[in-house]
Amino acid sequence: MPGWRWSWTPPGTGTWSWSPSTTWADGREGQVSATIEPEIGWVQEGLDHLATLVDPSLPGWSRTGFSVQDVEGRHWVAQQMRAAGLSTHVDAVGNVIGTFEGTAPAAPAIVVGSHSDTVPGGGRFDGIVGVLGAIEVARALRRTGTRLTHELRIVDFANEEGNPQGVKLVGSRAIAGTLGHDHLQATDEGGVSLADLISRAGHSPEKVHTCRWDRAGLAAYLELHIEQGPVLERNGAGIGVVTRVCGISTFHLDVHGRRDHAGTTPMDTRSDAMCCGAAAVLAVQRIAAAGSDTVGTVGALTTTSPLTNVISNFARVTGEFRSPHMAGLRALAEELEADIPRLDAAHRTTSSLSWGHTDPPAVMDRHLSDVVVGAAATVGHEAVRLYSGATHDSVQMSQLAPAGMIFVPSAGGRSHCPEEWTELTDIERGVRVLIQAVLDVDTGFAGS
Repeated sequence: MPGWRWSWTPPGTGTWSWSPSTTWADGREGQVSATIEPEIGWVQEGLDHLATLVDPSLPGWSRTGFSVQDVEGRHWVAQQMRAAGLSTHVDAVGNVIGTFEGTAPAAPAIVVGSHSDTVPGGGRFDGIVGVLGAIEVARALRRTGTRLTHELRIVDFANEEGNPQGVKLVGSRAIAGTLGHDHLQATDEGGVSLADLISRAGHSPEKVHTCRWDRAGLAAYLELHIEQGPVLERNGAGIGVVTRVCGISTFHLDVHGRRDHAGTTPMDTRSDAMCCGAAAVLAVQRIAAAGSDTVGTVGALTTTSPLTNVISNFARVTGEFRSPHMAGLRALAEELEADIPRLDAAHRTTSSLSWGHTDPPAVMDRHLSDVVVGAAATVGHEAVRLYSGATHDSVQMSQLAPAGMIFVPSAGGRSHCPEEWTELTDIERGVRVLIQAVLDVDTGFAGS
């Protein structure tokens, strides 16, 4: 069995170094060339099992954050971490965390993770590939008797996908220390707060301060994920390395009109809030389509007057913009704000626009990304660098440590739908790169 030769210097006195040699059973030393292979069959079994832990009342493979199915899924994930030899616990907001001690106790941790919750009507791969891939890293190290210098810390982040209260990345926010009182007190339309939602799942949101990690104890964060878009497939590429992750601004547009009889009020005198809201939906589409790498989406157009014989006196448009750059987010917001008076004038309405949470774009660490590109080359694959228009827990983790992401292709670019699909061969390729990246970070990454 090959062994590794490590050297490490404590923070503040130098950097990590790698002696690229291996000692064989007969005492011979030589250049390291072997790579650790994943047991992809185990990953497939995990995908199949988690696909059974879903809400039967919703389409697709639905395991929404803090639901009964989510709690059951995380319990299973914790079991798999323990079976892999990880010391495992669940924190105050539901993050499942497993650790392998390194040979140098003072060395900062290498963190690998993703999420196992889904959107309603979601698929089988989003986030889940990264969680199972991370556990397989630990399984592979244990299986081969490989010891890292650094602690390996694996996380299944709680409620990455968001909730009816409008807060995304709940678990990674708690770890980064950015899950504030305003987030916990945000409510859904029924008045249920995020804190209530977390408590009902058996966790302790009042202890959120205990979830925060010390950045001095972290060396790097790596995340394997499906692309959720078409770039890799279109380019015939098997591995992507993310350069940056989108920023997101959410908004509510409240439109006030006048309630009238739908059969007797002439079209040219109406103050129809629903019509103005519909025009706002199209405005969001038009504004976002004019930019570069910008998108805009309306998730809901609601009214208090659902009857067809009543002209709506109120409508709410709930949406978001995404951009790779803060300047892009600001430009989108300014254009929508400037467009609202025109919409009101056309429909004889009065509207108010309020902005919710704005998450700035996150830039992935350039040096760590270079390590991932090199890891891909080591295991025989050329990596393509690309931007992510989907948000990830790496956004929050990048505030604590250098962060990098590995993408594998999504068939047809489809995601957040039951048709979401990634081939097992692509997943295996991604896990191989992840394992090699962890080894390379452990031996030679000194941060940016």
